[in-house]
Amino acid sequence: MHPARITEAFGLSRPTGPLTPLTHQSSQTWTLDTADGRILLKHTPHTPPAAIAYETRARRAGIAMPTPIPPGRADITGLGPVRAYAWIDSRPLRPDDDIAAWLGHTLALLHTVDPRGSGGPDWYHLHDDRWQTWLDSGGDHRWKPALRDHLPDIMAATAAVAHTFAATTDHVTTHRDVETHNILITATGPVLIDWDSAGPDSASLEAAHAIHNLATHGRDTPDPTVIDRARDAYAQHGGTPPTGTGILARRLGIRLGRLAERLRISLGEQPAGPRDPAVNDTRAEAQIRSIPAFTRQLRADATLFNRS
Repeated sequence: MHPARITEAFGLSRPTGPLTPLTHQSSQTWTLDTADGRILLKHTPHTPPAAIAYETRARRAGIAMPTPIPPGRADITGLGPVRAYAWIDSRPLRPDDDIAAWLGHTLALLHTVDPRGSGGPDWYHLHDDRWQTWLDSGGDHRWKPALRDHLPDIMAATAAVAHTFAATTDHVTTHRDVETHNILITATGPVLIDWDSAGPDSASLEAAHAIHNLATHGRDTPDPTVIDRARDAYAQHGGTPPTGTGILARRLGIRLGRLAERLRISLGEQPAGPRDPAVNDTRAEAQIRSIPAFTRQLRADATLFNRS
């Protein structure tokens, strides 16, 4: 694939170097040097137009992010649908980076961009009608004894997530992937990347999830001061501080979703991709057995959001 096709598609000057692979995690990315500067390309076959539109509105609201290059997305022969961004010099977030106030402010901004969103439990990866089916499926998979032992725990966790989301009324359109791996540090401060999952969610559940994720970054237990400072900044900029015994239900829902993905891969319901099947099954078994302890820990961590 000739790099000139990329620069032509995005209205850039001629390429001055080759297309260079950068990462291949959830999405493949590349860098390309052009006469207009370096750009980052990201393979985005599943990004809905609504997510791109929300990213545009969030940028106008003042949220720090990489600069997207028009027309937003292009279908390049040999690459497929890709998005292009101006390159930013940055480094990954470190545990000692003090960004709690920035995170609270950014979450508050995110939740004012489009406060009309409406979501459903589907985003919380609920599979209450599938766990038993997976257990009863054919094949001798190493995770089946664990699922048999812990099916009541998983069903209870699934129901708890559904109940918590059903009780929320603060539905918004938002980023939906505010995690430490999506925050980069630049010379001018943090930036939030990876907007491809933007869509409807609960403001309070996303805020609690993101704050807890930062408070546990590089730590075995959450740092209460990080939670307090991020919650205070969120409230200072117009957000309602997240509280409640189930406020970390989103983290539980995502854990269940990742487990469900491993079971689907194990049963051939979705491609394994780069995953080793044996490793996938081993991790599925471990994740199943971890659900009771993980649920208890989240319940304990939720108390840190309920301090006066």
